[in-house]
Amino acid sequence: MDGKGRVSIPVKFRRVLQNCDADYVSGGVLRLHVTFGDPTKTYLECWSADAYARLLARISRMKAGTAQARIMAYYYKTMSETVTLDDTGRIVLSQELRDKISLDEEAAFEGHGEKFHILSPAQADQQAATFAALLAELAQDDPHFDALSLLPDEPAAMDAE
Repeated sequence: MDGKGRVSIPVKFRRVLQNCDADYVSGGVLRLHVTFGDPTKTYLECWSADAYARLLARISRMKAGTAQARIMAYYYKTMSETVTLDDTGRIVLSQELRDKISLDEEAAFEGHGEKFHILSPAQADQQAATFAALLAELAQDDPHFDALSLLPDEPAAMDAE
């Protein structure tokens, strides 16, 4: 990240943004939606256009006027920015956003399907340690434990009619 807050989005995340934007045209501008309102999160959530549209649709289906609907609208509509990538694949993060996640000279990225997180390298290391400890707990000292065993069984194939 440079002094102006420009951070380069890794190529693999740019491809996700392209593939998960129904309105994207080849050579067009890549966009993402950055949400930052939840004070419990130590990262910025970056949503592809399609994933963000589905999130907003889910929020719009909530019962109007409830505390849950107001919170979701605030966190994911009010405390959100639509950002476009420049021709070199960078976005600009405001000082406020950098301060929220304690970002200095480097940023870490975590992929989460159609969205990704931007966080400080220290927070990424802490999160990796937390997940490693959780995995060790789930393994219960089994040296042959395979994390794939945590997945539910695949649904049975439907019979052809």
